Amino acid sequence: MKLRLTPLNILTSLLIVSAAFLPQFPDVKGFRELGRIPLFILIILCFITDQVFRRFIPELKRIWLIELLFLIFVAVLMILIKLYIFN
Repeated sequence: MKLRLTPLNILTSLLIVSAAFLPQFPDVKGFRELGRIPLFILIILCFITDQVFRRFIPELKRIWLIELLFLIFVAVLMILIKLYIFN
């Protein structure tokens, strides 16, 4: 088995670690309980997206490029949605 480290793989690992540490810290307003469900959905989406990219793109260099562009696109899209819809 060949280990191929990708940006979405790293992000999924970081999200799993944050999901493990999220319930350990107390929160007065209860935001940690509300944030747990979207975090698990995000973990599943990152994992599935990573597997799709790995399946259809054979070269590791191209996977890194496309996944980084995908992450930048999603981040910009989230910022634009936050600025123009929720303000």
